[in-house]
Amino acid sequence: MPHLALFQQNDDLIFLSGQMGFDTQFKLVGTDVQSQTRQCLENLEKVLLSQGRDRTAILKTTVWLTRGEDFAAFDAAYAAFFGDHKPARSTTIAGLVVPGAVVEIEAIAGR
Repeated sequence: MPHLALFQQNDDLIFLSGQMGFDTQFKLVGTDVQSQTRQCLENLEKVLLSQGRDRTAILKTTVWLTRGEDFAAFDAAYAAFFGDHKPARSTTIAGLVVPGAVVEIEAIAGR
C-alpha cells in the first residue's frame, strides 16, 4: 500500500499525512492532475476506511499543486470525489519532492 500513514489521532480527530498519486506499487498514476488527484483522495479514504470512517469524515484538506494552470482540472476531480460533501480546503502552488508528482493532499478528519 502507498504511503498511507495515519499520522496522528485523538478522541476527536484523525490527522492524515500528505498523499501523492501513488498506486499500490508506489508508481504515480498518470502524469495529469486529475488522475493523480483521484488517487491521492482514494489513498486518504483507504486510511479512513481502516479507521471505520469514509470521505465524509474529512473536515479540512491542504493541497499543493505544482502548476497553477492545473487548478481547474484539479478542482473538477476534487469536486467529483466529494460530491455534496464540502470540506474546508487550502490550496497552494509549490514544488513537490517526488519527480512527476503534480499534487499532494493531506487531510484532517473527524471521528
